[in-house]
Amino acid sequence: MEEEYAVKKIVNLPNEEIDNLQEKMNAENLELVEKAYAERRINIHDREYLIDFFTDGMSVYREVYRALYESFKRPERTCAFDPQTGKVECDSSGRPIDYGLKAVTPFTCTRLEYVDKFNNPIFVIFPRMKKASRAIEKLESEYNKDYSKAIRDAAYLVFEQEDREAFCEKIQSIPHGCTKLNDILRLTITCKYLSGVERIKGVISENRGQSMFFINEAETRNRFALPLSKNEKRYYDIKMIMHQQNGDKKLNVEIQLKIQTLYEADLRTHGIYEKVRSIEANLNKERHLMEPIEIRQKEAQIKILNNRIRKINENAIHQYNMMVLDKARRIEDDGYRPLRIEPDYPDGTYDQCRQHINREYLVESYDAFNPQTAFSADNDINKLCFLRLIGKLDVDFDETDENAYKTINYKFSRLTPSEKERFNGINEIAKRYAPIIQRKILTRQKMEPMLLSPVTYTKDRTN
Repeated sequence: MEEEYAVKKIVNLPNEEIDNLQEKMNAENLELVEKAYAERRINIHDREYLIDFFTDGMSVYREVYRALYESFKRPERTCAFDPQTGKVECDSSGRPIDYGLKAVTPFTCTRLEYVDKFNNPIFVIFPRMKKASRAIEKLESEYNKDYSKAIRDAAYLVFEQEDREAFCEKIQSIPHGCTKLNDILRLTITCKYLSGVERIKGVISENRGQSMFFINEAETRNRFALPLSKNEKRYYDIKMIMHQQNGDKKLNVEIQLKIQTLYEADLRTHGIYEKVRSIEANLNKERHLMEPIEIRQKEAQIKILNNRIRKINENAIHQYNMMVLDKARRIEDDGYRPLRIEPDYPDGTYDQCRQHINREYLVESYDAFNPQTAFSADNDINKLCFLRLIGKLDVDFDETDENAYKTINYKFSRLTPSEKERFNGINEIAKRYAPIIQRKILTRQKMEPMLLSPVTYTKDRTN
């Protein structure tokens, strides 16, 4: 992003000057749209859809925020956000700077911060609006290919089978290419716990129809409900499409709901995904020119990179579960034990902790849960997750680097006595509540055949 568009400069500009900057961008985007249409790179439906977004980007942003306001009201704080590192801009004392809602524009990236009724943070990340050049590129390279194939399939009915009635029905049922381009504007909402993600989904769905937007449940994709056997990369989120009707304009906005620790893993894997996409694109384009050994090398590269992605996601899930157990530890150590409240069960466990673990814990695998080793200091992954949990590693720390675990072991060896006590407390909670975790694993495993595949309305990991 150009320096003159940094949030700290934007908020000091007069409103008129901010509007002038946006109008300049609107004109540039519209020129690209008209040029692409004149060159037949996009069709008439694409053109109309893009014009609705780029004629007045500021108005689009305002409408999206208005819909968001109906669900969440005014944020506690609005921060400048770096989507590459996942960090917000802070003052000299390390406190996040509240720039106010003036910072929310189509050409800035901000994070709106809320607190739910349980005092857990909710972050709404408002990214920069996708530029017309990138939107046109995606329409050309991805979505219109599907549209063209559907047209060819329909044509087969009339030219080969001479079934004109079926042809007419097929043509009418084909969505135009642009209907899949839902992320010109894409919001990401992160919550601390799984139950928070589910509550946010409910809040947004309940508000549909009360304003000028609606959510089509059939388009919602919930990867938390995906069978483990079909979730090879261990990537979790919920994706919803918010359809807005603003006069004659019809706008689609993608909303991604994520757990914060998994969102941070998302940031770490983004660069790897880009490499995978690049290699796959090259392989698809040049495969017919490559020798078999070169094809195998490319495929091996893709496999190695995908394994790195899965490992980072698995570590993030384990970190999340460590956080869930840490909350159970605090419920006991900061609540029940100081008040000398006796456990609810003979095994020394409390009902509230059981409910919390059963509600929030994410099943990592169907292997039997081993409470002696799952969260012990004998495993370097546990050290990594704990250091992340207490903020001793940056969000963008790369655990797949060859020297990563030298850093991890060094930092873990320098924990304070209270930090070591906290780590050991998590380990003890894992042992005490192991039957609850094991029961959840078995329940999830039994549900595996009944879990539905997610609706796929757009490809993952696109920008």
